[in-house]
Amino acid sequence: MSSSQILIQIDWVYFLGIIGALIGVAWYSNGRFTRIETSVRWIEKLLQGLKLGIDNKDVRAFETKSPVALTDTGKELLKESGIKEYVDNSLSKLLEDCEIKKGTNPYEVQQYIFDLFNAITFPLEVDKKIKVLAYEKGIGVDIVRRVGAIYFRDICLNKFDMKVGDIDKHQLGQTK
Repeated sequence: MSSSQILIQIDWVYFLGIIGALIGVAWYSNGRFTRIETSVRWIEKLLQGLKLGIDNKDVRAFETKSPVALTDTGKELLKESGIKEYVDNSLSKLLEDCEIKKGTNPYEVQQYIFDLFNAITFPLEVDKKIKVLAYEKGIGVDIVRRVGAIYFRDICLNKFDMKVGDIDKHQLGQTK
């Protein structure tokens, strides 16, 4: 053995201990990374909102000023997509889903409905109409969903005796 080499001898018991420790560190680190992933979900929601705003500028399905409102194009998309008919037929169930936001403010109701329509599972025939319409118009499905959400938001706010114009007067966590 030359003078520039180092020889380390490890018994198999210590080797297994080192491997076990490395696995433990990796497992612990994975849990930490999962928590970090979960805590940055708000960034994903923010970026989705920005993408929606950019995509809408080409279509102009709804106004870009706040509070958002459907344009004539948006009203046309609403009817053609089948979402208007779906909302009208499912109104009592959708209103029941939003009942938990009744004591809040128009802004929180709007945010809840936007999230609801981003995640809602439409019946197969409605979902197909939405996708076909989005493809034919060259727009994202998320734009069509947002059009439906705006339509339902107006119905819901009216039912809760709230005004669309009051959306900008509140922040999350505030009540009427």
